[in-house]
Amino acid sequence: MKPGSRQKLPTCLYRAAVAVAGSCLLVWSAQAAEVGVAAAVNSDAFGTPPGGARETKVLGDNVIYNERIETSGSGLVQVLLVDGSTFTVGANSDLVIDEFVYDPNAGTGKLVSTFGKGVARFVGGKLSKKRGGVTVRTPVGTIGIRGGIANINLQSNPPVFSLLFGKDLIFTGPDGRTSRIHQAGYSMEIGPGGGTRIRRSTEADFGAVQTALTNSRQNGGIGLPPTDVRVAQSGLDRVNSGLGGIFATPPSKPSPVQSTKLTDTEETLVQTQVLTQLQNTQYLEEETSTVVTDQVRILRAGTSFAGVSQASLDPGSLGLVGGSFGYDEVVVFSRDPDTDNDAYRLWTGTADGTDIYVFDPNGSVNEYFTQSVNADGDIVENYNSSYIPDAPSISGTIVHNARGQRITGEGFGFFVNFVATEAGSSPTFNYGGTDFFYGLVGEATDFDALDGDGTEKLRTYTLHGDILTAFQLASQDDFEVLQPAVSSALFLNPAVAQDLGTAFLEEVKSSGLKVLETTPDTLDGARYVAASMYVSSGSNTQMSFVSLSLGDVGSEGDALVLSGVRRGGHRTDADNSSGLYGGLVESLEGGTGGTIFGANADYMLLGPGDLENGSTFTDGYAEVPAGIIATNQQSGTMHVAELSSEVDVSSLERTGGTLTGYAAGVLESNVNLASPSVGPVVMNSDTPGDFEISFDGENGSLYATMSLEDITVSNKEVKDYLIAFGEQSGSGQSVFIDADTYAAVETVDGAGTVLVTYDEDSIAPKTGTTPQSYLIANTLVEDADAALLADKTQCTCAFLEWGYWGAKVEASDAALAEGDRFDTFHIGTWVAGDVTNSADLPTTGSATYAGHAVGNVVNGTAQYLAAGDFSMSLDFAKRAGTATISNFDDRTMSAIITEQTVDQGNLFSGPLTAPGSLNGDINTSLVSGPVSNNQGVIGDFHAVQGTWSAVGIVAGEKQ
Repeated sequence: MKPGSRQKLPTCLYRAAVAVAGSCLLVWSAQAAEVGVAAAVNSDAFGTPPGGARETKVLGDNVIYNERIETSGSGLVQVLLVDGSTFTVGANSDLVIDEFVYDPNAGTGKLVSTFGKGVARFVGGKLSKKRGGVTVRTPVGTIGIRGGIANINLQSNPPVFSLLFGKDLIFTGPDGRTSRIHQAGYSMEIGPGGGTRIRRSTEADFGAVQTALTNSRQNGGIGLPPTDVRVAQSGLDRVNSGLGGIFATPPSKPSPVQSTKLTDTEETLVQTQVLTQLQNTQYLEEETSTVVTDQVRILRAGTSFAGVSQASLDPGSLGLVGGSFGYDEVVVFSRDPDTDNDAYRLWTGTADGTDIYVFDPNGSVNEYFTQSVNADGDIVENYNSSYIPDAPSISGTIVHNARGQRITGEGFGFFVNFVATEAGSSPTFNYGGTDFFYGLVGEATDFDALDGDGTEKLRTYTLHGDILTAFQLASQDDFEVLQPAVSSALFLNPAVAQDLGTAFLEEVKSSGLKVLETTPDTLDGARYVAASMYVSSGSNTQMSFVSLSLGDVGSEGDALVLSGVRRGGHRTDADNSSGLYGGLVESLEGGTGGTIFGANADYMLLGPGDLENGSTFTDGYAEVPAGIIATNQQSGTMHVAELSSEVDVSSLERTGGTLTGYAAGVLESNVNLASPSVGPVVMNSDTPGDFEISFDGENGSLYATMSLEDITVSNKEVKDYLIAFGEQSGSGQSVFIDADTYAAVETVDGAGTVLVTYDEDSIAPKTGTTPQSYLIANTLVEDADAALLADKTQCTCAFLEWGYWGAKVEASDAALAEGDRFDTFHIGTWVAGDVTNSADLPTTGSATYAGHAVGNVVNGTAQYLAAGDFSMSLDFAKRAGTATISNFDDRTMSAIITEQTVDQGNLFSGPLTAPGSLNGDINTSLVSGPVSNNQGVIGDFHAVQGTWSAVGIVAGEKQ
């Protein structure tokens, strides 16, 4: 071949391994089957063809079927295959193309390779567009890559596969179990035996691969790399710099295409895109095409809403749309079909008398947009994926403006469209009221044809933040660009979100939506959990928030619907009472039926359950804070769920069993806070059996009970609180996914939840009400309490469990002084383990333990969470020792502990003291771990010092 030219590959079926009959067929022997070329190379890269000798690979070398490509400690090579796929292979790597079949006309075929060691990046060509088109074998298992770019890092420990771009990455382990990443930006760690852990990709993931693929010794294969001195001595200036100047005028920027009047185009609208520095602008031009239609469910707020007072805010500002007094209709939208050259189509419809224009993308996008329409019917739009664009300019009189956000994917579309209250070159928008529309369209999943492999899966979905809240709290940055308030907070009242503020909301962490299948290849009967949480640092300025939705997927008519409850709570200021959550959550139905969309159940839209009948999210307060009026306590939010990964349920670590331990929390009641005020009351347990949690690995469920006591005898009415969570037999009130991912809400009908008075009256929840309670593992929402535990010696002992809980209980009984009570607990704590019987503990020697303390503080009128360090030493012979909680809300308190007699387990307790007249108690129990039966310690404590009191749990591990 001549320099500068390239080999022209024939347009026919390429097959390197087996001859196939066809009208255009190439048959090659194993020694001569060329499947690609070395497009970039370092001199320390080598190729060994089948039966041939190992040779140095140079730029432009053909790559032969079954040839082994190897690199040394400084070698790099890029293999370009005839379908456009590339492997960029780093140092100390080994690659073989095992099978290559390619039909350029159809764009179909198959690529199978073996990557034995090292680091590589795969960029998919034509063959990766189809599922099963690309397979990469590795020592830890096989991966399939569809339509994308993937990093393969076998050097890391554990090995990591990352999806940088594309549809999905599927891993099949040695035992045949599969895991799947469905969304770019996620990575999969491969553990011993092929077990997987899917998580968000980190900078370390990218950095490790990038470093391996940019070796500092890379020189492009040249034997003598150029230096400044060599260039100066080469005479290059006489053939380069010495030449006369050459002037090339750059081409002018493309002229904007004048959009055609909407009234003239009728059914013939197509878009042209123009790219500028800060915006993408789309215009319309006339072209003959056939219009297709979609049935889109449109929701709009009314001027009133069932159960919401008319004297306050508009329902729309709280996300209350549709329902009995809003707009909820299916609207026919028309759009142009896909074309080869256009990335966008115009999608138009009229809802509630308002024309809506959506530039409908042909792909998966999450974009903000702003539109302008003039009196002639011309329309132009700016859009961006990271900020809200300014209104675009357009000739003539502007009669309509809109802005919003769209989230779309294969077989799914959701948008919010805010119509300007005043149109013009500087339009005015109201992100609430009746001035916005939600639109939902999708192809309902056909579960009879679901792309499954006959095994039960754990599906993880990314949950997008509420769009209305993002616009309501949007702010101008330093460059006067409107930035949406992007947050991972779920099911959070928009009015409360405003009180918490954008700085807090940006820190909220989310578990995403996790759906645990109970039957292969369908979601029928699946359990789900979705949670978000954050506790800020500080004390008197602390804010806190936790939200949880838990339930199952079941049949409603011909459709499968995800439905469950909303639980959790917030505190917007340390001096405010907490708000505890209620309400229903479900997957919303699209315009043509179905609530789960896409070929592989890829999308859902989660919102208030029973929306058609005016159902709302509710917030309840023992004492309503100033500024929170009746209508602020009802709300609704919308969250798009987008499938990101799948793993086999059989790969999850779900061992059943029962653990016992301790619990603590602060009771707020309308009775206690009323005049004369008793105030918030600290409550905790005093023996390890007062908290018990049982896990059912087979059914993926759990059941827990706790008994709390008014340890300071300050409540005057409620002596004990008994609270139950979850289920004992398949009632859908809990989900147990693995040792780090589980949660429960109140039992069916609130069974097991009672308050006990000092007169020993047991009072169940008020007739017609159900306690709205929750219990979660501290690991359910990763890093949600990181600010709270910063600089603390956190016990990460895997052999014990701890977490958070909350409850809202209404009681009514003649035995109560006021007749009725409204009680709440906000983010209490619990801890549990395999408590060892006293008789089994050592009788000689000693042990020391270190870990953390976490609990609730009441400081005058303020309430907040605090954390500290915990340490304990124990003399087994004397059955005594010391326990210390330090750096807990600027206090250090200690106790001499001695063993107490209990029916089951063991108990070491003693009085807590500290300078300044602090007094209290601490209770601890030793628990078994994989090394010994006294490997850890769990417990709880309470302390009082004037108007300051605290209650919480401790956890530690043997040092």
